[in-house]
Amino acid sequence: MGEQKRRSSIADLSYPHQQLIEAMKSQLLIVLINRLGGFLEIPVEEVDGTGAFNLLFELKPDCRTFAFEVVRKGE
Repeated sequence: MGEQKRRSSIADLSYPHQQLIEAMKSQLLIVLINRLGGFLEIPVEEVDGTGAFNLLFELKPDCRTFAFEVVRKGE
């Protein structure tokens, strides 16, 4: 296996860029819930169980789409 590439983190960004990403989070939730039919109910236990995971996302090179991936921490 090759050398593991370090992923960027929001903490690596400047403060203004961090703020932009934070502001975008609510927009992304709206898009996701709209894609799921406009309503989503999630058990508290499922939310509490996310501590072992990270959400990765990137702006694709075409600058027209985002890609999201959930990965276990440490991978």
